[in-house]
Formats: sequence, C-alpha cells, structure tokens
Amino acid sequence: MFRQYFKLLRQHPQFLAFGFLATFFSSFGQTFLLGLFTDAFRTAHSLSHGEYGAIYAAATFIGGLLLMRIGKQLDKVSLAYFTTFTFIGIALSALIVTWSVHLAALFVGLAGLRLFGQGFMGHIAMTSMGRYFIEQRGKAVAFAGMGFPLGELLLPVLIVALVAASGWQMTWWLFATFLVCGLPLMLWLQSYKPQPVAAPVAPTSVEGDVQAAIRQRDLLRQGKFWVVLPALLGLPFVVTALLLNQLWLANQQSWPVAATASGIMIFSLCRVAVSVVAGDWIDRLGSRQFIGLNILPVTFGTVLLAANFGVWSWWVFLGLAGVSAGINSALSGTLWAELYGTNYLATVRALVHAMMVFATALAPFLMGVLIDTGWSPTAIMLMFSAILVLAWLNARRLAK
Repeated sequence: MFRQYFKLLRQHPQFLAFGFLATFFSSFGQTFLLGLFTDAFRTAHSLSHGEYGAIYAAATFIGGLLLMRIGKQLDKVSLAYFTTFTFIGIALSALIVTWSVHLAALFVGLAGLRLFGQGFMGHIAMTSMGRYFIEQRGKAVAFAGMGFPLGELLLPVLIVALVAASGWQMTWWLFATFLVCGLPLMLWLQSYKPQPVAAPVAPTSVEGDVQAAIRQRDLLRQGKFWVVLPALLGLPFVVTALLLNQLWLANQQSWPVAATASGIMIFSLCRVAVSVVAGDWIDRLGSRQFIGLNILPVTFGTVLLAANFGVWSWWVFLGLAGVSAGINSALSGTLWAELYGTNYLATVRALVHAMMVFATALAPFLMGVLIDTGWSPTAIMLMFSAILVLAWLNARRLAK
C-alpha cells in the first residue's frame, strides 16, 4: 500500500503538493482556528457570547450560499484563475477582520474567511484531485486531505505564540502576508496537472440516468443524493458543535480544561492514519462500500461520550471521530466522481460543500439553544447519537 503512495508521489509530486497545501491553507477559515480568536473578536466589538455566535452562524451561512453559486464555476474557468481568486479573497478577509471600527467589518471578514477558507480551499483541492486522477483517485484525495490535520496540529500552538508576541491583529496581518506569498507557489504547482483523459466521464463510472449537463437543482431532486448526503454531513455537524462547546462540556463533566483541549491532537493523528488506509481501500473496492461505514465510528464515540467515563471518553470520542474523518476525507473526492462523473464535478461538490457549511453553521446554534434551555450533556449526546444512527441507516440503501 505505502509503495503505491510513494509511486504516486514520485509521478505527480507538484500537483499532489498543490492539493495538500490547499487543504492546509483552508485552516484559516476553519472553526478550530477562528475559535482561538473568539474572545478577541468579542472584546473588540463588545459582543456577548450569544451575539457573537449568531454573527458567526450567519457569516457561515452566507459563505455557504455563495459557495453553492460560485463554486460550480470551477467547471468553466481554469484552476489557476479560481486559485488566484480564492487566495486574494482569503487574504483580504484576513485583513478585514482586524478592522474594529464597525461590526459589519467583522461580519464581512468572517463570511469571507468561511467562504474562501473553509469553502473554496477544500473545494479546489478535492475537485482537482477527483478530476485529474482516475485509477489512483482515492490515494490522491487521501494525500491532499492530510493538509487538514497538519493545520490542526501546527497552527494552534503557533497562533498562541504569535498573539502573545505581537497581538491578535498583527497575527492576522501576518496570515494575510503568508497567503499572498503562497499564491505564486500554488500557481506553479497547479501547472503540473496530470494529462486529462480523452473521455472525462466514462460510461462505466457514471450511472445511466445522469444527464449530459448536471444542474444543482436536479441533484436536489435525486433520491440517491439524499441517501448519501446525511452520512457525509453527520460528522462535521456533531464535531463542530462539540468542539465549539468543549469548554462548557469540560465544566459540566468536571474534566481538566488542558486535557480536554489537547484531544484535538488525537483527532488529527487518527484522521491522517485512517485516510491513508481508506484511500487505498477505496481504489480497490470503490466508494460505495464505505458510505455508511464512515459514520459508525463517530456514532460509537458519541454514545460513549453520553456515558461519561471521564475525560478519556472525550479522547476516545475524538479518536473515533478522527477515524470517521479519515474515511470522509477519502470519500469526499471519490464518491461524487463515481456517481456523477468528472465533467461537472465542481458543480456537484460546490453544492455538497455548501450543505456541509450550512450544517456547521446550524450545529453550534442548535447546541447553544439546547444548553440555554437546560439540556444536560448526556441528553445532547444521545440526541446526536440518534441523528447519526438515522443517517447510517439511510446511507446503507446505496450499497444495496
């Protein structure tokens, strides 16, 4: 297995590095990073926790709407053009959030970071890996996806040091500079795309009922789309809600805060390890065999978290969530190509990614409402477990 990965890396080092760095750069719009600046943003604009949570959810939702409409343009414009657009957008958004003159600047900046970072960076990486690789698609997607956990492992420590040394606003200026400097490298790397195949949509890889031109509204009417989607969204929905409220959870369950916060490293390591294996298995068996299976580990973890056997149950939950995330990473760039082909892959993935953004906007808001209305951690975990089980049962219909 690892020999095949090394062979692929020797054949296409530049383009694989492009996908890897795109997912790494997505960190600047991800919840785990933005959460480190919550207190700074709240203080700068005199916001309560609830007010900031509403702004964050609304900005994420707007980002998702724009992703759904703009992301499909990657089917029509060059990868270089779309990459340039994305990097300029995220760099400008990083500067806008530092402007404390008006609350609108925070909203626009957050919406931009969520759109260009969480949205377009991952969209670029997974769409390009899914489009330009055929036989080794699963491995290419898995390799590119390793940029996600690398950001989770490295950036929190770096951010704490930068904020302590130079303040939160200067830290974002440094981020913007870093992103602008990274653009020429990304444009050079993407120029090494593998040669496209003669027929991007193979008749054997796409189901017969797919039209020549796929529209997003057509996807929303297809039953198989709704069979797959909940299983892919269940993980980000639950993990986003719990990570944003992990300090509340630690307080309710009497867990040490430091031990709770360190669990993200377990999540990242499990995600990397499993994504490598899952990418190889998907190349051998196909993506359909794994849809549904991807959600089982995090479901077991959520049930364990409801039982609360101490802080180690949180670590095990994050480890199992990392297993699910590793499978999800491999699936995200392969399953849609198998179901719908590659001609309109960006159109399909833009809709899917937008749905994911909507889920991550809804999750913190929903959990905040449940906390405010007096739900216990156990009750919330059991509700999440029930949602995941239903998504698993629904997804199994695809494999039949």
